[in-house]
Amino acid sequence: MKKVLILVLILIVGAFIGYKYIYQSHRDIQTEKAEFTIDATSLAKEFSENPDAASKKYLNKTIIVKGELTEIEENSLMLNNATYGTFDTNHSVSESDLNSRYTIKGRCIGYDELLEVVKLDQTSIIK
Repeated sequence: MKKVLILVLILIVGAFIGYKYIYQSHRDIQTEKAEFTIDATSLAKEFSENPDAASKKYLNKTIIVKGELTEIEENSLMLNNATYGTFDTNHSVSESDLNSRYTIKGRCIGYDELLEVVKLDQTSIIK
């Protein structure tokens, strides 16, 4: 009887931990303090030269990236053709802002080796 009770207790604790892991609260990147501030070209260069070290340093971290606006899409933008940021909602950047200096904040989600760009999500404009 004791073994069954211990087994049930272990299952309940395991289920609770699993539930908390799966349904953890989402991060609010806009209110988080950035761990790094870097130029878009320098960030992409770090990833291209040493992807493992750059991943350990930046992956899943909130970072601020500065650069020249080189591409605009409905819910994303590109700085220096090196850092691509996606927004949860549409941004207010227009075509007339191309080639302007921008500062964005987001969570680094990785490096696209094919396109040679660093990707950020949950991006916001600081400018």
